[in-house]
Amino acid sequence: MTNNNRVTPLSLALALLCSPALGQHPRVIEEVVVTAQKTTQSLQDVPISVSALSGEFMQDNAIGDLVEVSTYVPNVRVEFTSPSSPQVFIRGFGTNTFNPSFEPAVGLVQDEIFFGRGTYFTESMFDLERVEVLRGPQGTLFGKNTIAGVFSVSSKGAPAEEGTEGNLAYKHGDFGDTRLEGAIGYRSSPSFGIRLAAMLADRDGRMENTKLDRKEDTRDQDAFRAKLEWNPSDALDLELVAQTSESNLNFWPRQLMNLDQDTRDYLSAFDPEIEDDPTNFQTSFNTPGEMFIGSDTVLMRGNYSFGELLGLNELTSTVVVGVSWLDVEQFQDLDVSPADLLNLDEVDDYRQESLEWRFGGHADSLFGVGNHVEFLAGAYYFQSDFHIIADVIIGQDIASYATTKDAQQLLSGSNTVPGNPLGGAIGGFLPPLTGTVNPTDFYRFDFFQDTEALALFGQLVWDLTEKWTLTPGIRINRETKLSTPTGTSVCTNKGTAPCITSTVISANDYAPGEIERTENNLSPKVALTYYINNDISMYGSWSKGFKSGGVNSISFTGEDLEYEPEKAQSWELGLRSQLMNNTLKFNATAYRMEFDDLQVLAFNGLFFDVTNAASAISQGLELDIQWLTPYAPLTINSSLGYLDATYDKYPSAPAPIAEGQGAQQDLGGKTLAFAPEYNGTLSPVLEYTFGNFLLKTALNINYQSSHFTDTDLDPNTEIPSTVTYSAHLSLKSLDDGWAISIGGKNLTDERELNQVIDTAMFPGTYNPSQNPGRELFTKVSFRW
Repeated sequence: MTNNNRVTPLSLALALLCSPALGQHPRVIEEVVVTAQKTTQSLQDVPISVSALSGEFMQDNAIGDLVEVSTYVPNVRVEFTSPSSPQVFIRGFGTNTFNPSFEPAVGLVQDEIFFGRGTYFTESMFDLERVEVLRGPQGTLFGKNTIAGVFSVSSKGAPAEEGTEGNLAYKHGDFGDTRLEGAIGYRSSPSFGIRLAAMLADRDGRMENTKLDRKEDTRDQDAFRAKLEWNPSDALDLELVAQTSESNLNFWPRQLMNLDQDTRDYLSAFDPEIEDDPTNFQTSFNTPGEMFIGSDTVLMRGNYSFGELLGLNELTSTVVVGVSWLDVEQFQDLDVSPADLLNLDEVDDYRQESLEWRFGGHADSLFGVGNHVEFLAGAYYFQSDFHIIADVIIGQDIASYATTKDAQQLLSGSNTVPGNPLGGAIGGFLPPLTGTVNPTDFYRFDFFQDTEALALFGQLVWDLTEKWTLTPGIRINRETKLSTPTGTSVCTNKGTAPCITSTVISANDYAPGEIERTENNLSPKVALTYYINNDISMYGSWSKGFKSGGVNSISFTGEDLEYEPEKAQSWELGLRSQLMNNTLKFNATAYRMEFDDLQVLAFNGLFFDVTNAASAISQGLELDIQWLTPYAPLTINSSLGYLDATYDKYPSAPAPIAEGQGAQQDLGGKTLAFAPEYNGTLSPVLEYTFGNFLLKTALNINYQSSHFTDTDLDPNTEIPSTVTYSAHLSLKSLDDGWAISIGGKNLTDERELNQVIDTAMFPGTYNPSQNPGRELFTKVSFRW
């Protein structure tokens, strides 16, 4: 008789491997500590729709930028096709920063410093403690230009205990994608510590330029940070942070899509390999574009504790002062074609300084009413200078272009033109017009803006009873902008012969002088939280925010230069819960946001004009879930976003280019761009401990439904629904500190587009940017 219950060495080993160790304590979800309200709190106590990713999670999943962070956060979308002009959207609202005068609608705060330009979103993603994403208006505590939300980034500090700690990690992926990241921290005493961190990243690129025979999505970045912590007394602690970053890249990684036969015939004379497949990582343009981004930041934070004072259990004062410099230099092919038609040479110089002085404290009650109360109140000063010089330069092939149907469409504003049947045939043979008439010929934008803002703010967290907590807040803001926009045509024989560039792009000379704008704003909020028990709470909140107006820095005519501020108010109803003996975290937020005078960019055939849409509404649901399953090695993390973002009124919206230059449409009731209806992630993680080793494997499934990527909702700019898979497997020594992992992103190699916009010079043709294809990587790291 056969014994089917026999215990074999293999089955015993598997049983030990797949079961919790004897005597292991039951698993519970660890508390997530955030600083979303400028004070240390449990995430479960914050009456804001907030998601937090730890630095360890980002290291495990080889997350190297905020684009990848956004895929794990519901109702957030980040796009970095142009590192100098990132597009960041929360709940369907954000900013297309292709026009440099536009400031971001989503704020970036790092180590308590607010950064006023979107370019900073690409600068600081290394040696991080955590990233918090706050959805909805955050103007009360963070000020202007946080109308859609805030990314709050916290870098790691010196060791908590005396001694040395450090880490070193090297990642190597497909297409020459390498990243070396390291840090060392030292604490000599309880009062002094330091941490030094560095990141060297390099990418060879994948997109082949058949005209120039080079890759167009290369990037090299070197970044360094030093953090010094000093506590000269028990009451005073100081922190000094210095950071620098430099990036160089080929630019820009865009392609052509939807070439009509006339355009194809014309361009084939310059590159016989010209094609319009937007998903094959192949492009063709003649100008070897490049971009440089450099930033330097220094900040100091000081905290002083007065102890018990003025009836308070504790009173503290915090000062945060910072200064930062940002330099962007770019040269690019505007028409993204093998013909030499239009190029852009641009230099941006930016400097900002800020000072925040705030007081915080807590007491047993508010003048004898209610229970525990905490307050935060302070003043904020911000000043920045921004200078841009951008030259649109005519190319040597503009004469041949003038014979094409595309030129007739662009100049006439109509798509119904006869064309020139010989345009393609003679395209490569006409002499360069610029060399004949004007050896020097370009159109220059010269824009300078000085911004100064002052604010007073305050917030209470007041426990009315053991069950109810009230959180009111308010911010009073005053901002003044002094802007000097100019547009000038420059050519050798100006006055005796027409400047060709300004003629082609229909640009006028203008110099209105200094334009002053002063705006005052009140940003209030109130939240009420009810604690059902220690594990479950609900909150309701209302808040308002604003994004300042300004002056168009890229105008061809000098008309309608100013645009107005946009304003928003938001309502939220949230649930925070930790269930099943603290093994299931289920957080949910339902919201509604209403925007007035929404700032948008409309394509004008070459660049983007600044306008204000009438109004827009976003409403939806956000879920964050973590489950420590009964099977001890398995943890499941998940997020889900539902988003219904539409224009309430937008009667004079731009129409697709197929309807003619300058055509308009009514988008009332239509969806916003960059607003997928559904998005979500599912991330099961398995961890097995055997001996002194930890084996960990994770699968990440990301879903994003279809959405448009241009304001005019042109069907050609719609991105279909996408599901992508990534995974990694790691082995870690629990004693020696080393770890090795292998992984992959976009494992099924989905060839999907990230964004599609109209292209310059070829009406009806588009510039798509492609999402990365499959990437396999290995990573080794060591901690001590």
